[in-house]
Parts: sequence; C-alpha cells; structure tokens
Amino acid sequence: GDRFTGTLYHQQYFGHDNAQVMNLLGYDVMTLGNHEFDNGDDVLSLFVDALEFPVVNANIDFSGNATLSKSIVPFAVLEVSGESIGVTGLITPDTPSISSPGEELVFSEDLVGTAQAAIDELIAQDINKIVLLTHIGIEVDKVLIPQLSGVDIVIGAHSHTLISNLYAGGEDVYPIEFTSASGEPVVYVTAKAVNEYLGRLDVEFDTNGVLVDWGGDVILLSRYIEPDVEMAALVTALAAPLEELKTTVVGETSVFLVGDRAVCRAAECNLGNLITDAVRAETGAQIAFENGGGIRADIDEGEVTLGEVLTVLPFGNLVSTFELSGADVWAALENGVSQVEEGAGRFAQVSGLRYTWDGSQEPGSRIISVDVLNPTTGEYEPIDLEQIYTVAANDFMRRGGDEYTVFAENAIDPYDYGTPLDVVVAEYIAANSPVAPEVEGRITRVDQ
Repeated sequence: GDRFTGTLYHQQYFGHDNAQVMNLLGYDVMTLGNHEFDNGDDVLSLFVDALEFPVVNANIDFSGNATLSKSIVPFAVLEVSGESIGVTGLITPDTPSISSPGEELVFSEDLVGTAQAAIDELIAQDINKIVLLTHIGIEVDKVLIPQLSGVDIVIGAHSHTLISNLYAGGEDVYPIEFTSASGEPVVYVTAKAVNEYLGRLDVEFDTNGVLVDWGGDVILLSRYIEPDVEMAALVTALAAPLEELKTTVVGETSVFLVGDRAVCRAAECNLGNLITDAVRAETGAQIAFENGGGIRADIDEGEVTLGEVLTVLPFGNLVSTFELSGADVWAALENGVSQVEEGAGRFAQVSGLRYTWDGSQEPGSRIISVDVLNPTTGEYEPIDLEQIYTVAANDFMRRGGDEYTVFAENAIDPYDYGTPLDVVVAEYIAANSPVAPEVEGRITRVDQ
C-alpha cells in the first residue's frame, strides 16, 4: 500500500505511473494503504482498474461503491509452483481521519474478526498456505498476529519500520517469529518504505501447510544494482513531462529548510514556520496551522524550484479559512501533541501563536500554555478561551483529518476552497526571497 504519496509523479499521473511500473515488475497481489484514498475513490478506482493483478482488503465494506466493490476483493488465491496460496489484506481503521475516502466506504476496526473471516473462507476452499498483507503498523501487527489462526506469513507496512539481520538500524530480526492462536508458527516481515529495501523471505511448508523452515532478510536497493532496460525506459518516459515542472525556479532560501518527518512531527521546524507564515499572509488569519505529516521533504539552501515545493506539499490541498474559539484552538493543539510518541502526522506547526507542552502528561492534558500574537503590538498575549479567532489551515485538517474533529465540528463559517497550498507557499517564497525562516520558540516542550 501507499503507492500514492509524496512525489511529483503522483501529482502528474495520479497513480497511472505506479500502475505501469507495478505491472512491469510483475506484482502478484497488493493491499491498500491509507494514501491510496488521498485523492478520493474515483482516482483509486482508475488506478485499480489499470492493474494486472488483484487488490485485496478484508476490513473495508465497499458495498456502497459499485465500482470499487467489483475491483477490490477480500482475498485472492495465487498459483505458485503448483501450490495454491491464499492472500488477504488489512488497512488501518484510521484511514477516514488521515486520508479522504468516500463516506460510503465503511472501515472496520475489528482487525481480528475481519482478517479471520477471510482466512476461514480460504481454509474452507482447502487453502492451507495463507499470507496476510497489512497496512496497520508493526506495533498493531504484533498484537494482531497471536490472535489469528490459519495464517502463515504476515507482510506489514504503514510504520516504515526496518527489521534486518544485516543492516544497521534494524529494530528487530528478520523475520520476526510468532505463534498463532492455534499453536502454529507465523513469520512476520516488513521492509521500511519507498523501495529503499526489497524484502526476501524463503519458506518451507510441510504437507499440511505448516511452516517448518524460514529465512531471509532485506536487500538494500543501492545505486550499484544494474537497472532493468525496459524499466529504465519506462521511468525515462514518465519523467519527461516533469522536467520543466521540477526546474522552474520560484525563489531562493538562504537556509536549509527542514521538512524531515522525525522533526516536523515532534517539534517546531523552520519549514513548518515558513508554510504557516505563508498561509497566514495569504489569508490574513490570526492563526495558521499545518499538520507535520503534510510536510514531506526538505529543501536545500539556494534556489527553490516549483518541483521542490510540490515535493514538500504533494497532496493538492486547498487553504481553508474559518473562525474558532480560543478553547477550540487549545483543544486542537492538544490533539496535535497527543500521539507524538507514535510519530503521528497530526503534530501542529503554527503561525500567529506559540504553545508550551509537556509530553510526560497524559494525552489531552499536555498543553501548558498558549499565547496568540497581537498584530497591533507585535507581542504575544495569553489566549482568551472565550474569544473567537480567525484561523487558516489546509482543507484536509479543516474537514477533520488527522483527528482534528474540533475543526470539522466547531468551525464557524468555514470556507474550504481557497488557493492551493503549494501555490500559496511558492508565491510567498517568490515575494520574500531569499527566505530565511528560523526555529524561534513557537513550540516549546518542557519535559526534554
């Protein structure tokens, strides 16, 4: 999953590029990630229809969508070397809050029940070698696997975790061994993200379909690997329309702009300051928010191209404006710091306010203080919980994405059809070049 995410290719092709690449690679099957829903159900449907292999998912009810209900199946059976292999899949139930699926789709939180139902159907067809593809993250996988019966191999994603016996930085051995609810061995593998590594797993089954031997590791896909001629030609053709886009200079930065997920999802980052300053300048709002998960790349010091801006902000979000009480601003900030330990994308980069928080406290009680910038005096003043403030954010957040339900439910006079966020940022850089945003104390954590 997550073939739709964070690239200029996706901005240009909306999945058609990935379909061509995956078909040429000879994929056997895939499951969905939350990013497959970033552009809505219609774009996903076109992508799935272009694939030459099945897409499986067991915990989404697609019955409300006539197209997807036909093209995405709960499980598939593959014939491999004369053996029948059953495959099913799961997606994070958080998808409606972190992406943009249609309201007609129902995401089940019962991961055990939905997966087991698909596994049981495969077993009923005399399939005794079963693979589960998950997009729920390794920590959820670890809880899930011992509760299932009949599954042999689980291939995980979503948390971008590296496990390896060979490479530094691996969080565990490859594969990780579990015992199923029925007492049989299960092996778990995952291979980080974005094709940095290729996972290899070799397994042996007995005549009853029970694992008796296994081994493997990830393989680093380094620049020393000889490119496939046909694939290289396809990539060259796909890249051609992007060259002009990538090289158009919009302005300059005199500092390195930090967009690293490890920083922007946990602390103030200067690129977050730049983006929120641009949004506040565009809208005239008192306060601007940007979720750290919406910032997808760094920008090097020097010339800034449109391609770089689009790589940082690849989701096509629009700028939303609305009004919010001080109490709701506080609640939004509490949501932003509620899952920092998990690296969640909801962490709030801000402009027009500053806040202090304590990560040692329970989620919901972590914000210590909030101050709002007085535009007349240029000084920060304690937030008035009863006052109504003008606010701007991307439309994903305003509609409740990343669990910003307070924006969706309590926003006053929301308008969700403003200028595209990437355009706002590009124009701000052009008008203020060279930009030099700093980390200036907008966000302070007191327990570190």
